[in-house]
Amino acid sequence: MTIAGRTYSFRAPVGFGERLRVAEHAYRALARDPATAARIARELDIELQRRLRHGGERAAVQGPLLRAVTDAFVTAVERAMDEERLIDELRAFDRADVAGRDERRALLRASGLGRDD
Repeated sequence: MTIAGRTYSFRAPVGFGERLRVAEHAYRALARDPATAARIARELDIELQRRLRHGGERAAVQGPLLRAVTDAFVTAVERAMDEERLIDELRAFDRADVAGRDERRALLRASGLGRDD
């Protein structure tokens, strides 16, 4: 069965093409981790619902629908990238904060909540 090709397009703000390229590249790497892939899927679902909530009558118009789907994808991946970056920063801080870690452990032990290491 032959399907005729058609180009779909929509208006996008300046810089959106670069954001889309970064998100597409990052998605490939992030989606390798099942937990991160699940977070991206949840974010994508939330973003699509938010963007398409009031656009039911526009579904037949390809520009707004494609824009909503593409925006939702980019936003979901950007959020996952931000979360990964934050997790890395927190891990680096935890590794560097030896004095703080020792103080927190001492406070937890003193309160009876900490483990005996």
